[in-house]
Amino acid sequence: MYTYRCLKCIYINTLNMDLQNEENNKTLIKKPKVKLLKTGRTTVKYKGDWNNLPDLLLENIFSFLDVGAKHNASKTCRLWNSVFNLPYSWHTFVFDDTTLTRRKFNYYSGWQYMLDHLRVQLCLQSIGRYVKVLVFKPITNFYNLYEFMNMISFYAEHGQGVGSRISTLQYTFPCNMATSRIDESVLYGTGGKLLEALKRLMGNLPALVRLELIDLMLDNEDAQTLLDQVCFYCCTTLRTLVLVNTTKYQCQLLHPGAFINLQILVISPQNLGSDLLLMLSQIRLSHLHILQNRYTPIDIEPMNSFDWKHCVKTNPTLKVHLRVESIRERQILWQPSSPVSSIIYKSPNMRMSTEILNKAIELYSDRLLTFGYLELPKFYQPSSFKERIDTTLVNLVQFCPKLDTLMIREKISTCTLLLISYYGHSLKFLHVRRNAVILRCDWPRQNDWSDEFYQWLKKSSTSYEIVEEEISLSLGLDKWSMLSDQDFKRISPQLYSSFYK
Repeated sequence: MYTYRCLKCIYINTLNMDLQNEENNKTLIKKPKVKLLKTGRTTVKYKGDWNNLPDLLLENIFSFLDVGAKHNASKTCRLWNSVFNLPYSWHTFVFDDTTLTRRKFNYYSGWQYMLDHLRVQLCLQSIGRYVKVLVFKPITNFYNLYEFMNMISFYAEHGQGVGSRISTLQYTFPCNMATSRIDESVLYGTGGKLLEALKRLMGNLPALVRLELIDLMLDNEDAQTLLDQVCFYCCTTLRTLVLVNTTKYQCQLLHPGAFINLQILVISPQNLGSDLLLMLSQIRLSHLHILQNRYTPIDIEPMNSFDWKHCVKTNPTLKVHLRVESIRERQILWQPSSPVSSIIYKSPNMRMSTEILNKAIELYSDRLLTFGYLELPKFYQPSSFKERIDTTLVNLVQFCPKLDTLMIREKISTCTLLLISYYGHSLKFLHVRRNAVILRCDWPRQNDWSDEFYQWLKKSSTSYEIVEEEISLSLGLDKWSMLSDQDFKRISPQLYSSFYK
């Protein structure tokens, strides 16, 4: 009896202390003000209609999330939990260092993320048949990548429906994993068992429409048999092929010419050759991207002018796109006599120089449609008119009658912008950084300008608003405006309907 009374007293004291602590917390912590929605006698806190979104919209949202984010979102409500199991939610599957892994302690390396085979098995059995886009990001644990690709191949070979609907495969190899320095001697390429697993996986994807293999850095012997199985199974289905730095050195690849319905080919210059160009002209390729990045070899010769002329004669609709993506300054590999329609530099350290603009005018003035530089500049830009490239930019617009897209990030004056819009009769897209535009009319009067025209230039160049209105009229747009730095960073030029980013 005495024990019971003691326990009862302890319980009552504890309950009183909890109540007192709650009252103290209420006085110390000020709750944020929340708008309340009065409905009759009760007052309901309005949280939005996120739980009533349509299934199609939720599926689209879920398709952009990774596996962990999808799982967390599915625990929100019953509707979101049901969307978790819908097919389009698993349209895209991204595999990285932590996907379907568990932590395991290694005595020599510490904690590591190891692939959980049971999770992978359950995942592939439940959603493997829904995946249409499979993306392999650059990862450092090659064993996890090797095991995951082999498990997908195993289920695909044993008729589980896994991989039967995959139309896009993107594989990027971290060739600079050992060091941050950009040097040829420290770049590593894939090969061995990992390459065999990749080839096995590609051979088990019969519905491939788009294939991207980036920075594999293979030996020349391994590259010759890389796409053998893809050519056998996807000879008629493949439409887009991306082969960036497939080999470390000069090596012509003939596999792209075997895909008879190929429309878009993105390839590095060291993998081009006369025979491949002849094959591409026969299959009626529409767009050929020649892409250079920081791992592309420097000592490469351009294609022969005779080969380009023969290719254009056989396939007059072919469009060539030159693109450079590099942190450091790198010269573009000009292709004389080629049907180049776009020249794009994507680097913060490359300058738009007079030599580059004059070279583009000299070689591609008849066909050039798109020209520009992406990324924000990280170098000094002079303000003097004599040191800027305003004159050459106006010449580019004058001598390229088909130019419809121009991206300018260097310093120019408002007068130069007005002249570009005045002489650019075919311009449709003019992207200019507002922070790089100088409010000035620093052009000397030209002989072919009338007094009225020069007075219009001087008057219109004194205001940003007037310049935007005049350019809108010249381009035939309802509203044209200069871009902020954030908007300029998001520019993705549309080279064709389903453009390559």
